[in-house]
Amino acid sequence: MTVSLDIPWQRYSLITKLAQCCEGKCPQFGKTALQKMVYLLQEVFHIDCGYDFELYAYGPFASQLLQDLDLVEHTGAVKIQPVKFRAGGYKIIPSSQADALIEKGMKFLSQKDVKKAIESLINEFGHLWAKDLELRATIIFVQRDYQRQEKYLSSDKLEDIIKQIKPKFPVTEIRAAIEELSAKQYLKLQ
Repeated sequence: MTVSLDIPWQRYSLITKLAQCCEGKCPQFGKTALQKMVYLLQEVFHIDCGYDFELYAYGPFASQLLQDLDLVEHTGAVKIQPVKFRAGGYKIIPSSQADALIEKGMKFLSQKDVKKAIESLINEFGHLWAKDLELRATIIFVQRDYQRQEKYLSSDKLEDIIKQIKPKFPVTEIRAAIEELSAKQYLKLQ
């Protein structure tokens, strides 16, 4: 009798690849940044990473992604280190088994559209702190949620909704992020 395991190597390798790509480029690639970057990869760059995101305290969140990160750390492909400066949090860095795990998901990672999307993701969003990713991912989540309902928001209405969801962000910062995402054509507004 043969046993077939359905191991999602593409998800595990993606986490590891993002850790590699962000090392030395991203200000702090931690758990929140990982969540937002994978969300953006799915929603903005249209790469099916296999995660279902919900709106949570720090923006779009997929519990399966957190579970996958724990497994990837357990394999030795990444290390998750606590950060004691700034706002704290974590830093995810590639570890000794990173290349071996990436190789297992190479069928997914080597696809031309996936490679290009990861590169674009890092170029467009890799320089941002987790809180900045949180704001942008939340804006896109809300806009896409309305769009799925065949409703389109004006920039002002989207700004009002985000201010209610994320009161810690000043209106000027919300407005600037909406304008930035609109200019890059990541949002469809009225």
